[in-house]
Amino acid sequence: MKLTPALLAAVLLAPSVVLRAADAAEKPSSKPNVIFILADDSGFADFGCYGHPYARTPNIDSLARDGTRFTQFYATGVTCCPARTGLMTSRWPASYATYPANGGFGDRVTISELLHRAGYATGHFGKWHIGPEEKAGVYGFDAVRSIDESGRKMIETTRGRDARIYDEAIRFIEAHKEGPFYVNVWSHISHHKIEPPASYVERFKDVVVDESRFSAPMREKFAVCRERGGDVSEHMRRFLADIHSMDEDVGRLLTRVDELGLRENTIIVFSSDQGPAQIEASSSKDPEARKRRGKNAKPITAETEYSRLDSMGYAGIHRGGKHGMYEGGVRVPWLVRWPARVPAGRVDEESVLSGVDWLPTLCAIAGVKNDSAAFEGEDTRDAWFGGTHVRARPLFWKTSSPGSSAGIREARWKLIHPTRKNGGELELYDITADPAETRNLSTQHPEVVKQLSAKVQAWAATLPKEYIKTNDPDK
Repeated sequence: MKLTPALLAAVLLAPSVVLRAADAAEKPSSKPNVIFILADDSGFADFGCYGHPYARTPNIDSLARDGTRFTQFYATGVTCCPARTGLMTSRWPASYATYPANGGFGDRVTISELLHRAGYATGHFGKWHIGPEEKAGVYGFDAVRSIDESGRKMIETTRGRDARIYDEAIRFIEAHKEGPFYVNVWSHISHHKIEPPASYVERFKDVVVDESRFSAPMREKFAVCRERGGDVSEHMRRFLADIHSMDEDVGRLLTRVDELGLRENTIIVFSSDQGPAQIEASSSKDPEARKRRGKNAKPITAETEYSRLDSMGYAGIHRGGKHGMYEGGVRVPWLVRWPARVPAGRVDEESVLSGVDWLPTLCAIAGVKNDSAAFEGEDTRDAWFGGTHVRARPLFWKTSSPGSSAGIREARWKLIHPTRKNGGELELYDITADPAETRNLSTQHPEVVKQLSAKVQAWAATLPKEYIKTNDPDK
């Protein structure tokens, strides 16, 4: 073959062309797409990638395989609304005098507003519980479809109860595939009432629970189930079926993202708002449970009480669950997939992250300017990108009640601090050495108790003295 000047030029230029193409493919956009999938009342260990012995969650597990799985991620609240408040506003939920489920976020800016101002198309699909108005324009959302569960049994008989949420989210992504977009996909699963289609339950017909495969706190839940006349395996099958239906919907969404060519530069995060519901909290015979539910809550009948035994959420080795500040209530799954930047197959067991970090981290990634002093969270990009995040500030928990206990996590220590009003003892745990919180070390480490007590009391002193809130504890 004769080497002509044109051919020679092509040969000499080819490497640089290839390199430029490769550079373009490897360099992520400054404004990646974002899909935030949030389960409801799902426990830390309700998924295969977090160690559930029976869960069938291949699509959620794929996010761990193709991204990074975090094991010390914390919800900002112990019920639905507070956890979502921290995610949306990067503020501790107890700082709101009017409960956000009733009054919204006031003048505090949200992650969706900040991204909308930066040119993102923004959508919210699924459970709301973050204000009285559920419509486009609120919090900077271009589209809002809360898609509650009323009447779904007449519509969905063969698909999971969240299928329509994912339908709407997929349509929004298709319409804004040129990006950038931000989408909340907030499931109802696995919040009570658990009613999976019979076809999904049938897939788990052979599951007979071997209780030895679960942790001690979960075995206690099984014991309560049996005491109330329930069949552990029967209720577990229904719970697994519900989770499995959500996983299938996650799979549909992931497949469509790939088909649209959006995989490389789309951040997909999967989490839960707080830990799993505890069976004992629903008993009509428990006066404390009735008190927590509120005077305006609907009475629990024998039928609905039995159905609540379906709440078989699993927090792994962690004690407690929803409504409480033990690890089972506040430690939740956190999976991040972003092929352009986030390492695949990595497990981060060191970084301590929180829902209040969602806003500042996304803003930093997308180059969105904000006033960091207005937020409680931290930029945790270093952990997402393969490093370890060391917190500069502690984490706090407190319900919207002046007399409630407060909690603080700083470094390896966690302190639950009671108030004079409700009594109780100080509880100090070394979370690094004892993540199951089996040993109260408050008497062994008085100096740690003193330091953390001062910090949590100083924080609590900044909170409202009175609250306006709903009586629904699930909000």
